[in-house]
Amino acid sequence: MTRAPRWRTATYLTLAVLLLAAVSAVGVFATGLVQLPVTAARPAVTRSSTANAAAPASVDADAGRVQALRDLLDQRAAAVSARSKARWMATVDDPRSAFGRRQAQVFDNLMRLPLSRFRFADPDNQPALSPTGGARLGPGAWVAKVQGEWELTGYDRGPRTYDVFLTVVHRAAGWRLADDRDGGTQLQVWDLPGMRVLRGATSIVIGNAPSARMDAYRAQADGGVARVNAFWGTGWARRVVLVTPSTPAEFAALLNRERTGLDQVAAVTEGPITRGEPAHADRVVVNPAAWNRLAALGRRVVITHELTHVAIRSTTTGQVPIWLSEGTADYVGYSGLGLPRQRVAAELLTRVRQGKGPTRLPTAADFDPTRSTIAPSYSAAWLACTRIADTWGQARLVAFYRAVARATAGGRDPDAAAASAFQTVLATTEQRFTRDWQSYLRELAAA
Repeated sequence: MTRAPRWRTATYLTLAVLLLAAVSAVGVFATGLVQLPVTAARPAVTRSSTANAAAPASVDADAGRVQALRDLLDQRAAAVSARSKARWMATVDDPRSAFGRRQAQVFDNLMRLPLSRFRFADPDNQPALSPTGGARLGPGAWVAKVQGEWELTGYDRGPRTYDVFLTVVHRAAGWRLADDRDGGTQLQVWDLPGMRVLRGATSIVIGNAPSARMDAYRAQADGGVARVNAFWGTGWARRVVLVTPSTPAEFAALLNRERTGLDQVAAVTEGPITRGEPAHADRVVVNPAAWNRLAALGRRVVITHELTHVAIRSTTTGQVPIWLSEGTADYVGYSGLGLPRQRVAAELLTRVRQGKGPTRLPTAADFDPTRSTIAPSYSAAWLACTRIADTWGQARLVAFYRAVARATAGGRDPDAAAASAFQTVLATTEQRFTRDWQSYLRELAAA
């Protein structure tokens, strides 16, 4: 079997995918997971008050403006802590500008979040300001790339980080911030216009989707946590964060991704992962366009699928083959619904009837939404894990997953770890299981 890539970066996306072929009278869609690399979070920079003490005279000007930006960043963090909008807006060059109006809304949104941490590291670099920006703001303007940190009380066990590009200008009263769009600043939840926050028994829903839809997200999340507990156990935080943008463009921007292929994506579990440590600040981001096409059962499947990823990511540290992570989440998502497997996996089974069924368990390339229709791969993974549960029981599926994750946490290759777990946990071989799974797909296709 082709080996799934092991990314050098430390952060992964998990995508819940709409299987359009599974549409029925109740509007049910299957879901799945794919792992894609994004930029790894950098550790916060430790600030030193003497870092520039011995700087030569030739860099005094640079050192002065960097220190001024540090002071502005400290002022902004302190303003959030003190809940002082006046102190926050005092860092802005022109409160009446588009940037200034956005910053006023950002502060209001930040005040709605249960923040236990909001701060900035030292500037990382100072790229040149664009010619247009320089002409608009003057020759003294410059851009700094800054890493921010934030954390939600009661939901996160560590910080999330993000990069923001801040344009800094000098005025008679000192240095001020003039923009945050002269670089690759990624949209954050507090940038969503009209952002609201709803709390559930086990969840917090953050976004600008319509109120009724956000309330539905909250109800689905609370129910999904109970279903995940029944499968994986209660040894995880059982507190989840859902992010609910109102448009597909916002959905893509929150993920820092192009929209290509995202029409197949119903939701995304994303968050920072440090190698050897469990996830500590995951978010489930929901695609509003996909959600609107789902009926109640489909929505339940999507949310339960994603919460399965949240639970597993927060309690394991090893990477498993993608078919196992995908299929397990779908197994939990569909459990208890009694839906016909032929209907859910219709597109895959059509390929099987045509003699184009899978020749191996799915790999990462099969789940890339920018390359192909990925619904059949999700169905294939789901039916592989379902076959394990049918043959050996649900508890053995959990044991199989945990065994593979433990082995890879110790440095073993995921595919090799899975091949070994087939023998030690299921008393079979991967080759024998694959043949049995392919025969099962043919039986379903012929039924």
